Amino acid sequence: MTRRSAGRLGRSLIVLSPEPGRAIRSVRWCAAVAAGLVASCLVFGPALGAMGLIGAQTAHTGREAPMRNRIRALLAVGSAILAMECVGALISPHRWLMPPVFCLLTLVIVWTWHALLAGPPGPINTLFAAAFSAYLTADGYALTTLLQVTGFSWLIASLASVLILAADLLAPEREAVDEADEAVSAYRDRPEDCPGRRANRMRSRAVFAVNNAWHVLRTGRRRLTGRTAARRDIEERLMGIHLNLVDVLRAESFPASSLDIGENFRRVPLGRPSARYLLATALDRGSRPWLVAYRAALAVLLGSTMMIASPVGHAYWAILSSLIVLHMGATRADLTIRAAHRVIGTGVGVFCYFGIVALQPSPWARVGIIVVMIYALEVIVTRNYALAVVCITIFSLMMTPVASRADITELMRDRFVETLIGVAAATLMIWLVGRSAPVLLVRSQYRRTLRRIEQVLADLADGRLVTRASREDRRTMVFELGRASQILSSQRPDDPEALARWQNVQEEVNHFGFDVMAACWRRLPGGDPAAAQARDALSRLLASLPPISPRTIETQAFATQVRAIHQHYMSENAKRTRAGG
Repeated sequence: MTRRSAGRLGRSLIVLSPEPGRAIRSVRWCAAVAAGLVASCLVFGPALGAMGLIGAQTAHTGREAPMRNRIRALLAVGSAILAMECVGALISPHRWLMPPVFCLLTLVIVWTWHALLAGPPGPINTLFAAAFSAYLTADGYALTTLLQVTGFSWLIASLASVLILAADLLAPEREAVDEADEAVSAYRDRPEDCPGRRANRMRSRAVFAVNNAWHVLRTGRRRLTGRTAARRDIEERLMGIHLNLVDVLRAESFPASSLDIGENFRRVPLGRPSARYLLATALDRGSRPWLVAYRAALAVLLGSTMMIASPVGHAYWAILSSLIVLHMGATRADLTIRAAHRVIGTGVGVFCYFGIVALQPSPWARVGIIVVMIYALEVIVTRNYALAVVCITIFSLMMTPVASRADITELMRDRFVETLIGVAAATLMIWLVGRSAPVLLVRSQYRRTLRRIEQVLADLADGRLVTRASREDRRTMVFELGRASQILSSQRPDDPEALARWQNVQEEVNHFGFDVMAACWRRLPGGDPAAAQARDALSRLLASLPPISPRTIETQAFATQVRAIHQHYMSENAKRTRAGG
């Protein structure tokens, strides 16, 4: 096992994973950050303005989102960064307050970020703003100066991000619809001899891609953007793709039933659930947001405490080192490799930084190097993380003010020690916290998914298909079906023996859920008696399950029971269709 792990680490250090097109996209992503940084340096001078990089990096937030969501994300994260700088300055004189305060901040911010599915680049910049502010204010910088530099660079970078999107306003929507079209076409045109499991994955991908496309279109359309002719064309294209998918699913599940595309389609119930629902489900015991947040918060607590007790270094870089490993979550093996990359990349980055400063670059040359490193980071981060850390280390050190060569040597020593401590704390939490989380996550998620299927069956039974509540129920069911698949695939590497048995459960639940979704697109007078029977049977099954715990259940029996309810529901529908009812 050790040899295999060492081999995997070695391969990860030398392999560049392909990602076509990322270099071009990175130009767009980094242009806004560079605009904020350069503008800050022009106004405040290169030395002070370089510290505005924290504000400028806000432009990475929502960089693939439509206009309305991007503006909201930029405002929210920018405001949070300024608030975090104030918090950091307030606790700076009280060193022993830093570990508990930063632990609490990490717990709240990381949990909220993952609960709301905010996605990349993650909450690290928001938390780092507080730690960096504590470091700089302890070193004599005024909070008002930091707020001015950060606020100005945030404003310019945000405006640049909005202007870049305005040049092609519908790019996020068009890309989402293209992905949906590709996924639906692949599922519709799959060969007849396509294996069942592969067909199931293709069906799931098609449904979730259409779901995501509607989410992108609808969150980008409200208020600020209206419905232009170009937007209507994109929406009509997605409607056609969606109808194509619905017809395929209906033909597979209920070939003898008619397709209802009237009011039911005009009020299509797809997209992401409300923020209230996401926050409520994230509060559940053993949820993924809690797992990621607990690991990150405890690592920050341990790492910052060790640094404060240490005669060298500062807590802020140890906090960054812990967070950069843990803030987005992954499997234990992947996080451990990420931690090793962090140490190796930091060591290489520190020596590269020493070589750069030995050349005594001018202040504006330093700014140029920062911009190049930011771009290189975006190009390489998903391809080789160790190389990405080299870039992070260089531009982070370049933005830190130093007065002399002795200061540079001390800075390099401190950063490496701080990295070792922060990464050690993160690695410890990876292997201590959440050892039973995989089974707990999967059990709670599949129970939640079946509850959502049960609710849609209740809507079908009562003939409620076009009410607002029923649309919310279907939207939530499709969302939970997708989340169940993601959680099982992401957690399986951490407990492969226990979770391998859940593959059959996933297939049965997915098949049942998609058939229930297809049932909502039929023309049936009145309610659906078969749905009422299935709802009651599913309710009894869920009530009979033991309390959710880290122990797995007999998955084969569970999958068989779900299959029996599903098959009875489909057979009763077939009887009704043949009877003309």
